[in-house]
Amino acid sequence: MTPWQPPKREPKKTKAELYEMLAEAVRNTQAENKRLQRVKKDRGEKAA
Repeated sequence: MTPWQPPKREPKKTKAELYEMLAEAVRNTQAENKRLQRVKKDRGEKAA
């Protein structure tokens, strides 16, 4: 039987990496919201 080994984790991310991930997520969210508003506008619905 092999000895137990803790799971290997990725090294912690730096603040710069976390900030970049957050910025990308915000950009993706904003792009999705703009697309949905455009679709509603094209359908004649009221955009929120």
